[in-house]
Amino acid sequence: MKRLKLVSRTPAETRRLGEAFGRAAQPGDLLLLDGPFGAGKTVFVQGLAAGLDVQAYVSSPSFIMINEHHGRLPLFHVDLYRIEGRLDPETLDALEDYLGRDGICAIEWPGLVPPPLRLGGSELRFAPSGDTTREITIDTPSDRLATAARDAGAAPAAETRD
Repeated sequence: MKRLKLVSRTPAETRRLGEAFGRAAQPGDLLLLDGPFGAGKTVFVQGLAAGLDVQAYVSSPSFIMINEHHGRLPLFHVDLYRIEGRLDPETLDALEDYLGRDGICAIEWPGLVPPPLRLGGSELRFAPSGDTTREITIDTPSDRLATAARDAGAAPAAETRD
C-alpha cells in the first residue's frame, strides 16, 4: 500500500487530480472517497470523468445513489450519504454488481461498504484546511494510480510504503 499526502489549493487542482486518475484508470478500479460536505469529492469525480472522456455533466447522485456515465470506460458514481445505519441486502447486491463490472467505481461516503467489498480499492480522504485548500490523503495498492497522483500537479507532502 502506498500513501501519498497531497495539498490541493483550488478546486481546479482537485479536478486535475481526478483527471489524472481518469487517464490512468483501468477496468475494475475502485475509488473510496471520504470527507465532509464541500471537501472536493464530487469535484474530484468530475475530473475523473473528464479523464475518462465522459461528455455528460457529473453531479453528486445523493438522491438517486448511483449515476452511470459512459466514456473510454464506464464510470459508476455512487453516493451513500443518504443511507442510514447499514446497507440492506438489495443495496449490497447492487453495489456488488457495480464492483464486478468492467468500469471504474467511485464511492462517496464509503463508510458503510463492508471490508470484503473494499479489498483492492484506493482510499482518498479529503480534508478542508482553508477556504479552497484541501489536504488529500491517498492510500492505494496501485503503482499506476500512485504515479498518476504524483504527476497530477498537486504537491506530494509525504509518501510511505507499507
